[in-house]
Amino acid sequence: MVSKQKICCGLGPRGPAPLLLLLLLLLLVQLAATQNAVCPHECVPLTQCPELRKLLANATQENINILRKATCSITNIPTVCCPKPTTAPTTSLLPKDCGQGSVIDRIIGGEVVPINAYPWMAVFGYTGPQKLEYLCAGTVINEKYLLTAAHCVEPPLLRRKPLEVIRLGEWDVTTERDCEVKITGSEDCAPPAQDFTYEEIIIHPDYNTRARSSDDIALIRLSRPMDLSGQSIKAICLPKPNLDIAKEVKDRQAVVAGWGFTEDGAFSDKMLHVLLPMFDHETCNLTYRGTVVKEQVCFGGNAGKDTCNGDSGGPLMLPGSSGPPFVQIGVVSYGLSPCGQEYKPAVYTSVSHYRNWIEENLKP
Repeated sequence: MVSKQKICCGLGPRGPAPLLLLLLLLLLVQLAATQNAVCPHECVPLTQCPELRKLLANATQENINILRKATCSITNIPTVCCPKPTTAPTTSLLPKDCGQGSVIDRIIGGEVVPINAYPWMAVFGYTGPQKLEYLCAGTVINEKYLLTAAHCVEPPLLRRKPLEVIRLGEWDVTTERDCEVKITGSEDCAPPAQDFTYEEIIIHPDYNTRARSSDDIALIRLSRPMDLSGQSIKAICLPKPNLDIAKEVKDRQAVVAGWGFTEDGAFSDKMLHVLLPMFDHETCNLTYRGTVVKEQVCFGGNAGKDTCNGDSGGPLMLPGSSGPPFVQIGVVSYGLSPCGQEYKPAVYTSVSHYRNWIEENLKP
């Protein structure tokens, strides 16, 4: 026959002796009457906190003090502020080798990009009446994910115009093989562009809820991984969380690239890039009637230099002092029509505000 063991206060047969437990609880009652623990999360019954139960089993003065400070309340069973288990920081899925494009001597404005200058650029082809329509862009951030604007992949758009292909390693959307002629007369050709489809689209949950195009950011998980070991497809660097962009930019200008509308009123076949200055946030908000939120930044305002239709989702980039590595500080969101008006900047989603959200939504 198995002898029955007394169980006091639900702590189970491995708890301390009932008399000692009673004395400890009386002490906790007395101390807890004048002091409740300040707990950053919900207090739980002592029976559900293994860490503090161990202290109760070894009733030293030090352990009693710890229990006293952790006691929230005492009814039939004491409740305590149970320490949250510490977890090792997760390894980032963003590559350390990023932002390595070509060194570009100068950019005047609206110039054709050298081949492989921005190997993280992706162009999105949507189903059109007769052929693919390249309406948006994005950037490679690791071997499985792209960063883009939410309005490029929101369900109403995709129902009207399905996202048929995501093309990487592209330069001229009209040719099968991209080649440019060097000064010497020889040709420099890139490997053929690669087409991908998507497995999952993750739109920021607050998109377009707080203000016009607020939280205009999204992730695209591709149906197969990319090979980032070559020169034509690489990942861009992302900024640290809550980066002070104004302080970082100082007197420099950011770079934007894409295949969007030009001054000729048509989409560009070849990738273009242009330098843009940062525009004061308060002055920008006057242009957009107070709808620009703190998670958005404004760049541009110089006549004839701007992003436009077709550039949406593409990157606003800040190069290093001598070129690479490039850091993506913004995502092209929206602007005024016509594009490129003097003193009328465009609005970009500030990537640094979403760095944690991005990492939280990446999967291996």
